[in-house]
Amino acid sequence: MWSHDHDRAAMAALLNGLLAGAGALLESVGDWAERLVNDHSAGLAAQFVNQLDDEWFDALPPDSLCEEITGLVRRRLSAWHPGWPHLWGHILRVTGAAVALAEEENADPVAAYLMGICHDVAKLDEARTGEPHEEGGADFAGRVLRGHLSPAVIETIEAAIRKEDDGALGAILHDADKLDKIGAAGVLRRISTGTDPGWLPPALWRVGDDWERFPPMHYDLSIDLAHSKSDFLAWFLPLAEDVAAGYDDDGGL
Repeated sequence: MWSHDHDRAAMAALLNGLLAGAGALLESVGDWAERLVNDHSAGLAAQFVNQLDDEWFDALPPDSLCEEITGLVRRRLSAWHPGWPHLWGHILRVTGAAVALAEEENADPVAAYLMGICHDVAKLDEARTGEPHEEGGADFAGRVLRGHLSPAVIETIEAAIRKEDDGALGAILHDADKLDKIGAAGVLRRISTGTDPGWLPPALWRVGDDWERFPPMHYDLSIDLAHSKSDFLAWFLPLAEDVAAGYDDDGGL
């Protein structure tokens, strides 16, 4: 059993590792493990990475069309905004979860993959264009998928991205997207946009707020993942918030 002081030191090292900055390209659990696990945080960081591994389903393109569209999305995101890697990590996690849910529920994994990989492609454009990113993402999906899939499938993907589909794809995207707000993924998603330890208190508050507001899930797999993520936050957040509050009081971690 670690002492309280050891816990605080390990948590401080882990939190500092999570302050990667939005421009850090971290595309997999392995990338995060390489960054986080070190002599100062090894035990706690290993627990964090193990939890992340349970949450993060690999987004492997199921066919050549999915591989092609993945390249288009990645190139579009990386073309102009320096913070694109942070969004890219979120898109990959949502896409992997969407495919896992589709396979569990006997839905089309190709449609689920394409929906996931395109769903936030216009997120970074929203501030400068004023167009809701859901609309931009649906338009992008419709444009790049035209001629590759039937009009009915494309329309369903577009509706799911616009949050206007009340069928399986819409429910899958809802669950996959919301699940990325909590658990280890939610922690790194909120913290990793910053590089200054002063960012930790508001980032952790946002994780707690997302957790408190977390909506009901549609599927058994989603419910199980939500429970696992919730259990993780129940032990992780109190110590993380205590360490971050100590930074505020003491001027450093």
